[in-house]
Amino acid sequence: MTKQEKEKREIERLEKASAFHGHKHYFAILIVVLSIVYIVDELASNVRGVVDVQTTRDLFNVVYPSTEYDNASATLGFVTMAGYLSFLISPFYKSMADKYGRRLFLIINTLGMGVGMLVCIISKSIVVYVIGAVIMTFFTPNDVQVIYIMECAPKEHRAKLCSITKGIALISVSSLGLFVKMFVNDAVPSTWRNVFIIPIILAFAIGIAAIYLVRETPVYTQKRLEYLRSSEEEREAAAKAEAAAAEESKKKDVTVLSAFKFIFTNRQTRAIAIVALLMAFSTGYTGKYQAMLEAGKYNGVMNVDAINIFLMFYPIINGVFTVVGGFITDSLGRKKSALILGLWAAAGLGVFAYGCLNPLNPYITGLAYGISIAGLWSISDMIYFVITSESTPTEMRASVVGSMQLIGMFGTGFNMIYNNVVTVLAGSTNLPFVLTIAYLPLMVISLAIMMFFVRETKDVDLDNVMVD
Repeated sequence: MTKQEKEKREIERLEKASAFHGHKHYFAILIVVLSIVYIVDELASNVRGVVDVQTTRDLFNVVYPSTEYDNASATLGFVTMAGYLSFLISPFYKSMADKYGRRLFLIINTLGMGVGMLVCIISKSIVVYVIGAVIMTFFTPNDVQVIYIMECAPKEHRAKLCSITKGIALISVSSLGLFVKMFVNDAVPSTWRNVFIIPIILAFAIGIAAIYLVRETPVYTQKRLEYLRSSEEEREAAAKAEAAAAEESKKKDVTVLSAFKFIFTNRQTRAIAIVALLMAFSTGYTGKYQAMLEAGKYNGVMNVDAINIFLMFYPIINGVFTVVGGFITDSLGRKKSALILGLWAAAGLGVFAYGCLNPLNPYITGLAYGISIAGLWSISDMIYFVITSESTPTEMRASVVGSMQLIGMFGTGFNMIYNNVVTVLAGSTNLPFVLTIAYLPLMVISLAIMMFFVRETKDVDLDNVMVD
């Protein structure tokens, strides 16, 4: 097939997609599909966490609690960290959606999450399980469904639809607690695999359905059609203009080194970076909540029914308070909302840990943990993106935001190492205590720095950001 024939076929396909965008029910169908993709994304992100203890017992053939279990848990934690190395190629993978379109990667990511979960449940060895975990870790953070909403929804509804679909997806995580109650038998550790079955089916079903129900976004479609319909002369002229613009832009490019220099030589961004690092350190307990619950069961303050109630209830609270947190951030300003969100995170962690050490109603424990992680992730998003963007001049904004995220990744890596070391040294049954005394003070310190050293940025003019 010649180049002209390929382009003619692509034009026909894109014209059909363009006509489909105006279909009476297409947008409603699209939002339903994207919402389910978002649900699959959240299920894949959380499913390993709800059966962490059973997975460790099964793959390493150890009993809980024991020194062997603690060593096995730390080993599993260290080896699954390999999945985060995939983030190094993630930016290059994401950029391919600009070249080949959003639709292809929406489908690939959804099916990829299904493949990763499938590899996990068929694993009989730690090596195969880690391969599945790496696949899941690679495909879950791409969030092409969010790009779809941004490029397909009317501008006056974009933020609302993003918030609503995210809230629905977060609430759907409560189904994992139901699956644990239905399918997991503590006496048979291998039953953890059953919790993955419905998310896998959903991932493959919606991934295949997207092939038939979803068309390329209008933004990409129109841009690609303009290119395909242009003459060779027009393409050459556009390519030259683009190359000249790229060359000019290169002269103004901000290196990672200069972005870090900017961050640490200005009072505002330096204070934000310290807050971001401390908050990233503080997220460590979110990866160990199931082990903390298991410690509560071992300590005799929780039973299986209470844990199941917790697992079904906290995601609902997380989803509701995440949506509420977005409204608070826009209405009260960055510093006041940071204080509220940070207090949610700190107080929630304290009550949750107390519930793992002392008898407490599981609904209260679930409420506390749901509020805690809603506040934690909301304040993290605000620090990395909103406040950083509103404190950085336009010409450096993208580089500084990216560098701030690297600082956050360093904090996340630290807390993962800390968690695994603590599991070995202090024992898994003591996690509620040692993780709380480690992370709660960091939250308090970060909030104090936020209140006293970071300026309010709510009404800043993004085109004229004044540094310090």
